[in-house]
Amino acid sequence: MQLRSLLSLAVATVVLVLLASIVLATGDRGVSRAAPGARAFPALAAKLGDVSSVSLSRNGTTMTLIRDGDRWLVAEKGNYPANGAKISQIVRAMADLTLVEPKTQTASLYPRLEVEDPGDGKSALISVKDKSGGALAEAIVGKRRYDRLGAGNDGVYIRKPGEAQSWLARGTLDPSGEPASWLDRQILDISEKKVAKVTLMQPDGSRLVISRAAPDAKFAVEDAPADTKFKSESTISGPAQALETLDLDDVKPSSELPVPEKDVVTTSFTTFDGLTVDLRLTERDKNNWVAISASGSGAAEAEAKKIDDKVSRWTYEIPGYKANLLKTRFADLVEPAKGS
Repeated sequence: MQLRSLLSLAVATVVLVLLASIVLATGDRGVSRAAPGARAFPALAAKLGDVSSVSLSRNGTTMTLIRDGDRWLVAEKGNYPANGAKISQIVRAMADLTLVEPKTQTASLYPRLEVEDPGDGKSALISVKDKSGGALAEAIVGKRRYDRLGAGNDGVYIRKPGEAQSWLARGTLDPSGEPASWLDRQILDISEKKVAKVTLMQPDGSRLVISRAAPDAKFAVEDAPADTKFKSESTISGPAQALETLDLDDVKPSSELPVPEKDVVTTSFTTFDGLTVDLRLTERDKNNWVAISASGSGAAEAEAKKIDDKVSRWTYEIPGYKANLLKTRFADLVEPAKGS
């Protein structure tokens, strides 16, 4: 009797081993062979230098980030320069992800963790590929859990495409943010201290010029009546601050969204070292778009060329408060009459 039991146990063991072998051989994508404590993408860390593109899909929108030597470009934005630091951060975060705990395999429960197949839900799909287009790592990324694992360790729910198993992973992986956050947002950064003169021309032909003779002098309005009462010095100098940390909200190739030469707000900035930056501002769908060009002589010639090489192919959407500085009129600087 005892011998029969031992034989039965041996047969059962052989059957289980055979079944396991069959599963491994068939490569069933619905079965995860990962284990808690393992890296989610163990081969990625050694292949960071092979990464050629990163795509992020969320809510039906895809952003494709392409490596071009030492820089990154955004394919959907006419190959505009991308935020390389943010891309490197997300690729390294993918390489560092460590599986902590298996979660649901039930598709109807995926939305609770936000790891459902990308589409109209809240999940995001991140794909990291090499030059040949081969996938180095792919993850459906769901909810983040701040300090979920204690000692400042964040957690994030993930699932590999085609696999049923979802996981809580250790790591800081954040593919969220507006599309503009993946762009190199800075257009220009010219300090007010460098500006000698600003000329603003409105579509109706009205003209405002503010200028000063030296960097430590105050701006004054040219050709203003002697008895004009202005609001404040800071109001007068406001337009000169328009090029300080001028960041984009969006960008399009100038061939796709040209700004006309006429019937727009035109503004010209001249610096003390001979740099001139011209902007043409137009409004489209209640957003403010500018085309920019630069010229210079002497010490400013090289800087002007650098700026022009960067901006000449593009039309930029800029924040409303910056656009309002470019739209400044003489009346905006003057104290309203009493009783008005």
